[in-house]
Amino acid sequence: MTTFRFTVSLPEDVAGPLRDLPPGQVSAYVADALRRRQLVERMQDTLSRAGHRRFTADPAKAAALREELQVSTDVRDEALARLRAEGVLPGEWQPRR
Repeated sequence: MTTFRFTVSLPEDVAGPLRDLPPGQVSAYVADALRRRQLVERMQDTLSRAGHRRFTADPAKAAALREELQVSTDVRDEALARLRAEGVLPGEWQPRR
């Protein structure tokens, strides 16, 4: 595998934990972080192409967004009943809750 050397400047809050890593482990740590970030970006791209448009990497904001976009139980049940009545869903099918 070909490797590349980079010089980067990081804010103290990001660089601080890197100082605690064993010698020679910073590159592996950064490579893992970049792989995870690239995975997130690929998933977001896939979801965007599927029509989803709102994302955040911040866990608290993600939880708030999920709550904001959550469909009420009444609306969900009404939609499922309509789909069953139209024959789109089998009568015995139940959503995960």
